[in-house]
Amino acid sequence: MAEALIFHYREQHTYLNHCNPVSKLLCVIALCFPLVKAPLFGTLLLLSPLLLLSLIQRLPLKRYAKELRFFIFMTCLIALTEYLATKSALLALTACLRFLTIILSGMLISDSTAPDDLARSLGNLLDRIPFVNGWNVASSIELSLSLIPMIFDVTDQVITARKARLERNRNPIKNLTSLGSSIFSLLLDRAEELSWALDARAFEANRKRQTLPYTYRDLLLIGITTMFVFLTYMLY
Repeated sequence: MAEALIFHYREQHTYLNHCNPVSKLLCVIALCFPLVKAPLFGTLLLLSPLLLLSLIQRLPLKRYAKELRFFIFMTCLIALTEYLATKSALLALTACLRFLTIILSGMLISDSTAPDDLARSLGNLLDRIPFVNGWNVASSIELSLSLIPMIFDVTDQVITARKARLERNRNPIKNLTSLGSSIFSLLLDRAEELSWALDARAFEANRKRQTLPYTYRDLLLIGITTMFVFLTYMLY
């Protein structure tokens, strides 16, 4: 089975893929507000629909093994620092679940939403705001989101190349410095290639694009999200 990279868009015919990107973005933002102060049960309540959606979306978590190690490490670090600060295992567990909820929501929206589709839908919405060039802002967001998977691609490529060359350095500082400089150098090359590709396609940030429609799926997604957010606020 080929290895997949996290935070990459996968073209599928699933429920989330057919939802409007703006609806998904608004739902993620709505979940984040109660998540800040949600207790343990409220956090589990917000996490449960995301887990269900990850099953529907068929997220290849086993194929995200390399990238998930970093988030597992961050989760353990959050648990340790929260426990040392509060001396409460319950609060430490709640903080970890909040972090995992945010990561899972980001994985779902990136897995089901192409940056171009998000720009097409968001640009039309932002362009209605006075004194805001909506299509320019949406294009900037699109380019920023396109760089996120590029960072993971470059990191994986550099690490694989170093392992293939059997490079070993017992000094951790020199090792991290060398790894970071290699990733940064290759990332600049990739960014330059992206810039050339955009110029070759005569990319214009202000150009209006055809927007994506809203369907009953968006209404259902927003309705379920609103229900879970309301139930979480009731637990405060």
